[in-house]
Amino acid sequence: MYIGLAAGMLIPVITLLIFIHAAYDHLSIGEFIQFMIQRNKLSAMISLVILPDLLVFFIFVWLNYLYSARGVLAATIIFALLVVITKFLI
Repeated sequence: MYIGLAAGMLIPVITLLIFIHAAYDHLSIGEFIQFMIQRNKLSAMISLVILPDLLVFFIFVWLNYLYSARGVLAATIIFALLVVITKFLI
């Protein structure tokens, strides 16, 4: 389960870094987050970087690593809570 949780937490961060590097290379990570907060798009951006977790989840299910799939699901729930918090508090 810890492997799935680690993968589920790491994949969105890697996706975010790739997205920042590809689309907003002139901004640092802090500047990018401030830019998203100013445009009120932080929760939408977090929601989009969670999508690759779906692929990881299905790979674990297909390989019958069900405990690892639970870990990815737990990480996705944590990110979903983060989306709700950023949507209503920021």
